[in-house]
Amino acid sequence: MTELKVKRLDSPLARQTPPADETEQDSPARAPRRARPAVARNSALASVPEARDTQQNSGPDAAGASLSALPDPPPLSEQLELLSTRLPSSLRRSISELTTALRARGGTRQSQKALPEQEVLAVLIWLAGDPEDPATIQRLGRALDTYRGRRYAAEARTLGS
Repeated sequence: MTELKVKRLDSPLARQTPPADETEQDSPARAPRRARPAVARNSALASVPEARDTQQNSGPDAAGASLSALPDPPPLSEQLELLSTRLPSSLRRSISELTTALRARGGTRQSQKALPEQEVLAVLIWLAGDPEDPATIQRLGRALDTYRGRRYAAEARTLGS
């Protein structure tokens, strides 16, 4: 049997710099609270304007909160972790279709590498809000109750027919 040698691995995980301490890899610690990193004025990033949040005062924003009220997203250098879960097939398809629609917006098609599905899933989780904010927990709790109630009601209608 021939032994294959990997000459180049194109993976976001492979592009990450390893942690300074090897014990950091073995013990997964809770990620620190997300805060904007300080950028020195004379660094290369000082000339890049900070992203402006697009706020929609009306429309399908069910929470009614602007994106600026959300905590900062994780830094690009934060370690990635595998999320393995089971979802209803329709929601799994929905994530794929949302990703495809986002890739096609603006009339040009982006590649899977330019907009990976994992980033869309990360944004959906980020949109849930800050887990230390009581209002966020209440809003998510109401959404969970509604989600479960509608699923159970649909099942009851199916069984009743």
